[in-house]
Amino acid sequence: GVYVRVSTDSSDQLNSYASQIKYYTELIEQHPEWELYEVYADAGITGTKLDSRDEFLRMMYDARHGKIDEILVKSVSRFARNTRDCLIALRELSLLGVTVQFDKENINTKTLTTELMVSVSGSLAQQESISISANQKMSYQRRMERGEFITCTAPYGYRIVNKKDLEIVPEEAATVRWIFDAYLKGRSSGWIAEQLTAKGIPSQS
Repeated sequence: GVYVRVSTDSSDQLNSYASQIKYYTELIEQHPEWELYEVYADAGITGTKLDSRDEFLRMMYDARHGKIDEILVKSVSRFARNTRDCLIALRELSLLGVTVQFDKENINTKTLTTELMVSVSGSLAQQESISISANQKMSYQRRMERGEFITCTAPYGYRIVNKKDLEIVPEEAATVRWIFDAYLKGRSSGWIAEQLTAKGIPSQS
């Protein structure tokens, strides 16, 4: 069997899917002892939307019923959403006598030692970190597009209202305008800081 998971963020999703199918079909044809049973393909994550795993579940069902004995996957990160899911699936497949070949990492679970299992876990953990970071950036972008403030502390010259909106503080806004004016007139940031300190205006920490 072949498992493919393509990102729905990719504008070239169809080509990505087709190229992977072509690659694995040709690879299997090079091995007379192999027979392609099925291609299982899921869509990846878009923003904070959970990815669909229907095809993955169908593949696991077929594995439990003895229909496949080896699974080819492009990479560890394509196989599972997180380290826990990956290790649980690999453990079950191993008990079923089904091996998994990860091309990118050049790992085959048939020869999976404790050391290689750590490698699999590390690859998943790294991918999870990248995915979380990407999701956070997308969440921030959407909040900014809606005009919502992201952090807990408002910058000088503003206050946070309704836990997400910024409101101008008139008495502080005058100081902010003075800072910009001084900077545009060529004053250094050090000189501006000294003037603010002399006026008793505290720094934002």
